[in-house]
Amino acid sequence: MTRQPRKWSYKKLIGIVVLILFLSFGYGYVRKARAAAALEASNRGLQQIIDTWATQQSFNSSVVVTGLNGDQHIAGRNTASQIVTASTYKLFVAYATLHEVEQGKYTMNTRLGTGQTVNSALQKMILYSDNDSGKALGLLVGWQRADQLAAEAGATNTFLNNYDKYGNLSRADKHTTATDLATLIDKLEDGTLLNASDTQLLLGLMKTQIHRERIPAGVPDSVAVADKPGWLLVSEGDGENIENDAAVVYGPKATYSLVIMTDGNSTQALADLSQLVYNYLEQ
Repeated sequence: MTRQPRKWSYKKLIGIVVLILFLSFGYGYVRKARAAAALEASNRGLQQIIDTWATQQSFNSSVVVTGLNGDQHIAGRNTASQIVTASTYKLFVAYATLHEVEQGKYTMNTRLGTGQTVNSALQKMILYSDNDSGKALGLLVGWQRADQLAAEAGATNTFLNNYDKYGNLSRADKHTTATDLATLIDKLEDGTLLNASDTQLLLGLMKTQIHRERIPAGVPDSVAVADKPGWLLVSEGDGENIENDAAVVYGPKATYSLVIMTDGNSTQALADLSQLVYNYLEQ
């Protein structure tokens, strides 16, 4: 007697399909849960590095690390503390300038009161941290307008307009937070602040600016770093300095932003933390 091949019923087929889907979903859920747990543990390690570094210093500090291009690493310390910008304010002015160019309010060839063009002032401001160029571009945009654009970009605790209506200083310094600087450079890097051409222009200037003693000094020379540092002598008597840097680091394994804002220290402390963060994320 010949044995007939077994026939599968629709119910059995549906049951098998459901089982396969269930197992696939379960595997995917477990995999995602494991990845989330690993990221959380990694972020705790990154946070510990920042906290340990901070406790070893004799100065106040604010730090933000944010993974970019899909990397979800994030850690920070005193991220919302308002600190004197020093020359990091020039990042906000650069963004505001290029934004207004894109809106057609003036062009890169517009002449400023200093006699230079918008283009030449922008390059001097970022490449050499030239103060006269920063002030000229700030006046062109308008300091109140620069504050408005910063807030619209998500930097809601940044205050650049420290002038009265007559152009005199009404308060001592411009202020921002590590979170605000990180927000600006993160959005710049992902292309949501400016058009592609202006994004490339500003990041290119930041990658080639000449003051490389802070965050860039903490990574290998072969690694590109787009940053804008700022420093300011607060008191000649006790030697306290504002030392800030806001950077995008393009590592082989990780692209991330790092903002360090401090008072009362040297450039070496920023380079040291930069190296610690880089080594951790690149391991």
